[in-house]
Amino acid sequence: MKIKQFSRIILCSLLIILFFLSTNVLALTTTGEVSNEITPVANEVQTISETAPTQDNATSTYKDSDLFLYAVNVEMSDTVNGNVFAYGQTVNITGQIYGDLFVCANSLTISEDAVIHGNIFALANTTTISGLASDVYLMSNNLNITSSGMIARNLYVTSSEVTIAGQISRDVNASVNNLHFEEGAIVKGNLNYTSENEFQINDGIVAGEVNYTKIEANAENMIWSVVSNIVSSLLFSFVIIMLLIWIAPKFKDSICEIIEKKSLKAFGIGLLVFFGTIIASFILLVFTYGFGASIAVFAIAVLTIACIVATTIFSMAIGQLITNKTKFKSNTAFVLFSLLVVLVLKLVGYIPYIGTPIGFIVFILGLGIICMNAYKRKDLVSAQKTTEA
Repeated sequence: MKIKQFSRIILCSLLIILFFLSTNVLALTTTGEVSNEITPVANEVQTISETAPTQDNATSTYKDSDLFLYAVNVEMSDTVNGNVFAYGQTVNITGQIYGDLFVCANSLTISEDAVIHGNIFALANTTTISGLASDVYLMSNNLNITSSGMIARNLYVTSSEVTIAGQISRDVNASVNNLHFEEGAIVKGNLNYTSENEFQINDGIVAGEVNYTKIEANAENMIWSVVSNIVSSLLFSFVIIMLLIWIAPKFKDSICEIIEKKSLKAFGIGLLVFFGTIIASFILLVFTYGFGASIAVFAIAVLTIACIVATTIFSMAIGQLITNKTKFKSNTAFVLFSLLVVLVLKLVGYIPYIGTPIGFIVFILGLGIICMNAYKRKDLVSAQKTTEA
């Protein structure tokens, strides 16, 4: 069950990356004994039951399976004995979920009536939590936990603005620009936060320890980060290029032909493979009741490996194209031109607004080149076997 759940988290994260064209991983796990008790400030005791749900509200719809919601404005008021996957401009949860909640939205609201017996994994611009949940794993520009909001276990958040007026029964782990606790807020565990500035936390709010890690945001560190990133990319691409020259000397000529004569086709195939693999893996994982989980995870793993080397493959194709157009025909020239393309693409990636779209196009082209070359080699092998027969 844990492997299946972890696989779902991975695939949900990949879908979020797909919609937002970013590389953020939301899949987090925790260890240790699970405590489902929520103790409000007024000494009342509420619990998140692990038993099968009962339908108390006659107007609520009961669903004994996972629920998938895709709309501009998503309203979830059902009682769901399973996981809920929601994607929309706004997502409003007012029902009960006896599994996990996965959300990708501009605005996410967990109302006072909402109870999420499992965990929340969310990527949203603004998030308001007024109901109950177990663990919360969140990336949001603005998070507000109101006075009625209760998190039975831990809060993991990366956000610009975080305001807490409710209760967290265990630890808060935050990477923030601004952190504010309103009157009545309680953190029963530790507060671990990372920020450029240290915040004044009033006595009585945090029962455990307050651990602060400072982010050094200065020009020297930023320059070093950019330089180290570029050098790492060049070294990685150099290793890939040398391995391919050694293993498949004719590979560079094959991919050069594809980028020169069939670049549009390569882009289309890259898009099809990227989107198709993720969607097919998601369907296999969710709708086969776990029987297709191994295939889905394997497919995503193969796609991930292809994605890692896609930009390098594109650079190799352009490098060989430049080599063919000049008088330098040696492998040394090919390697240098390929690394030059890698360097240019990395520098372009730092240009605001245009860097990300160009990087995505290059990545899709590289993926398409890989797929077309693999299919071409399959045809060559088949033709060779036919000739030998």
